[in-house]
Amino acid sequence: MCHPARVLLAMVSRLLLLVISAGLARAADPCTLASASTWVSSKVAHACEVNVPFNKTRSLSVIDSTIKALQYYTLENWFLHSPNPLIPHDVNIRALLQNVQKTTATVGYKSDWDFNMAITDAFNKEADGHTLYAAACTESFSFNLPFSIATLADSPFDKTAFPTFLVNYDFPNQGRAGLEDYFESIGVHVRPLDGARVLAINGVDASTYLVNLATESSIFNGLVGAYETVNPRYMRLMARYSADTVAGLYTLEVGRFGQRAFYPGADSVTVTLQPKQGGVKTVTIPWAATFIGSGNTTASFISETCLPSVDSVARKRKVDRRLEVEASPINKRRKAVVAPEAQGPVRHAASNARVAPPGNIVQPNLTSFGHFVTLDIYQLAEHPKVGVVYFEQFEPSDGTDANTYFNGISDTLFSGLNALKAAGVEKIIVDNSGNRGGFIFAGAIALWSLWPQDLYPGFPAVFRDSDLIRRESDAAAASGLGESEYSYFFYRDLNYVLLQNNSQFMDPPVPQVVNGVKDAYSKQFLDDFGDNSTAVTNFTTPPFEGQDYVFVANSICASTCSIFSSYLFQKHGVRSAVFGGTPSSTISQFDGGVKGSEVTDFDEIISELDLAGLDDDPAAPQPFPVSASFTMNFRNAIPYVDKQDGILEYVWEQDTKKYQFTHDQFNKPQKVWEFVAEEFFGH
Repeated sequence: MCHPARVLLAMVSRLLLLVISAGLARAADPCTLASASTWVSSKVAHACEVNVPFNKTRSLSVIDSTIKALQYYTLENWFLHSPNPLIPHDVNIRALLQNVQKTTATVGYKSDWDFNMAITDAFNKEADGHTLYAAACTESFSFNLPFSIATLADSPFDKTAFPTFLVNYDFPNQGRAGLEDYFESIGVHVRPLDGARVLAINGVDASTYLVNLATESSIFNGLVGAYETVNPRYMRLMARYSADTVAGLYTLEVGRFGQRAFYPGADSVTVTLQPKQGGVKTVTIPWAATFIGSGNTTASFISETCLPSVDSVARKRKVDRRLEVEASPINKRRKAVVAPEAQGPVRHAASNARVAPPGNIVQPNLTSFGHFVTLDIYQLAEHPKVGVVYFEQFEPSDGTDANTYFNGISDTLFSGLNALKAAGVEKIIVDNSGNRGGFIFAGAIALWSLWPQDLYPGFPAVFRDSDLIRRESDAAAASGLGESEYSYFFYRDLNYVLLQNNSQFMDPPVPQVVNGVKDAYSKQFLDDFGDNSTAVTNFTTPPFEGQDYVFVANSICASTCSIFSSYLFQKHGVRSAVFGGTPSSTISQFDGGVKGSEVTDFDEIISELDLAGLDDDPAAPQPFPVSASFTMNFRNAIPYVDKQDGILEYVWEQDTKKYQFTHDQFNKPQKVWEFVAEEFFGH
């Protein structure tokens, strides 16, 4: 007979063994390990990503709908071969996606991550910042280095600049809390290397390595293409001044070299440096990652991050049928924007306070003549006859609603520019460097504020047409409710007369042959922002003349920003001062952004189909069975000049003057503005 105490002991032992085993099993789950600490190694983070198994049924649905959505992508055939040698695009996106579809249906992919990245990689090859597929569970970690790079020169006039090592622990508003402690704990000490010249990266000359990285823009190296030319992509790698629209503060962007939204393709980087104190030092620095998704096991990661929620699956009709210009749901939706540099959760975590931290060297020390979310207006101290209008972007990221934002931009420009004139300002610097784009209507308000007498502040545009899209436009015309992008009465003809019927707009389509492929588009139209500028601004005459303005840019000026600056250049001859670019670049596109007129997202496409009663049409894409963002270029802008290139995307607009950033300027916009004021306007 067994002793009762021994039986009890045996039962307790078995229970403890089960508990310990269960704990070990949980600890062994890659996603549990990856989410257990604020910072982990990139290897640990990526192990979680690739632990999500490939699901053939879901993947076939995703790739089928992705290919069907291409009919809305206006640049598909244009990008088969670029007419402009300075802006290379030679990509057959449909063929690339069909290859993914074939692999999905046959041998499959090693993991869900590999499948998703195959689609992301295909679109990334377009280098079209409007168009990107990104599954939520491939962007659930932010991958970071403890240093950034800026390409700097001793003088703005130097022909060559050199990559510089910048410790980024103290970059304001960038959500890097705990990063230094993590690297110190693993024996990586980078502060003594701050300011060193970077001689080589992974054994390759540093300048060559960075130019190649920007040129290739490989998603498997963690880089998103995003722009047509190499200079804007190069500048995206660099640390540079910017503004944080959530906190209303200026900041230093980490740059894509030091922070990636996708797994960087390697778990460390080796740099050869020339420190300030002399000598040469080679160090290997690992990547760190922080989890910004949801779920603490692979199963919960899949359910909470990778798959859509029940609410997001349900299709929601739009019920706002107001047609007034400012309240129009269409103007609220129309965007031309590239995603912000820092991932949303990271930036929001850093933006709780609205008081500039002590020692924020980026924040200008100037008298403000107006601030509203993404707009700042100043008078310079050393050149008091020069004012600054800084458009960080044309979309709020702090929750401000569209109407409040539109009215705020208009009111702030009106009061700020009038106050500057009253203070003796005669010239204006418009800084749009790093501008990510935003609401098309916000750009129109800005244009009309500067030139209220212009009949139409923007470019003609066209939609792509197909049998399905034509039926959507017919349904929109029949309903007359104005809920659809394809409602003809939202647009004007080139004589600025409102369209009267669908035959002036989408039906019949305009046939074209683009790169040898038959295609069809709508007739050219203009957005309806009202009969005249009084609908959006109190200005009745231009506050300044064209020669009184100068753009400050760093080649990153996307979408709405590009349309805004291209218009002012083409119509009013506004000059530009462009900073940065590749180490030895001598020319630069001052508005090197995506110019496709408008971006749409996949959810809007699904909503439009639902609205037209075509959601079950065999040609219609279906809602994704996964959580993913999928945006694409939805309209093409038609230029006023260089029409032989067909669309604004291919118009090259060279800077007036080209400069290099110096060690004293790259993080101090105020010094850049004073320098440009002296260069263009003198004393």
